[in-house]
Amino acid sequence: MNASLVIPAYNEEKRLKPFLDSIAAFSRQNPEFLGEIIVVNDGSSDATGAVVRAFQSAAVQPDPEKQPTASAHLPNLKLIEHEKNQGKGAAVRTGIMSAQGDIVVFMDADGAAPITELPKILTALQTADMAVGNRWLPGAHTIRHSALRRLSGFIYRTYMRLFGLGRIDTMCGFKGFRRATARRLFQNLQEPGWLFDTEICYQAIRLRLRIINFPIQWESKDGSKLGTTALLKSSLQIWPLIRRLRRSAPPDGDPERETRIGQITGRWQK
Repeated sequence: MNASLVIPAYNEEKRLKPFLDSIAAFSRQNPEFLGEIIVVNDGSSDATGAVVRAFQSAAVQPDPEKQPTASAHLPNLKLIEHEKNQGKGAAVRTGIMSAQGDIVVFMDADGAAPITELPKILTALQTADMAVGNRWLPGAHTIRHSALRRLSGFIYRTYMRLFGLGRIDTMCGFKGFRRATARRLFQNLQEPGWLFDTEICYQAIRLRLRIINFPIQWESKDGSKLGTTALLKSSLQIWPLIRRLRRSAPPDGDPERETRIGQITGRWQK
């Protein structure tokens, strides 16, 4: 299974390098999983782009007098740069529309979900069109979520149930798709910012795609771009977004297919 990994990054110079190091170590042990890694630098004002270029240089021109570094094991690393900041959704869209793998996965640049979770999503996509990491399912392990963040997350998930999305961890930054499905969902993306996940999940339900939820490991990282206040404010923007989507035609899909949202056990749950 040839997979593309998309990493949207905005001002991530401090957190991106450790995550790329972990991907390099994982790829060295599991070279069959990732065909390409695409970092989309979304108009960062820091050295995010330079971090990626340093990895690329190490892979192309390793120092013969030194032991190979982890960086040398990312020869398939690509960098796409937005001149201006466009939003996380726009960055993910750019990466997905450029991806060449049969499977396309996106993960947050802070490494909140470790790369060692990748085999789970690839397994899920053997029988699904879309797979979503879920931090709240039995078997999930979440670290360092503050009480306030857990409460705001609960409120957000409760609100999402009003739109038929309560069983999907829409805000989890670890999702995967078959490439044709990904392009169908992202080609006409309306929401370029944080709520793009909600749009994609809502459209997937409209298209009656086969969706798998699977429990993941997740560790909240310092420096999160989406704080508790921003999360609650985003909740107020969901209804206008859903209303716009309802008024627009869904992406091209097969209306005869039954929507099935299941867990990684393979047992589909209606």
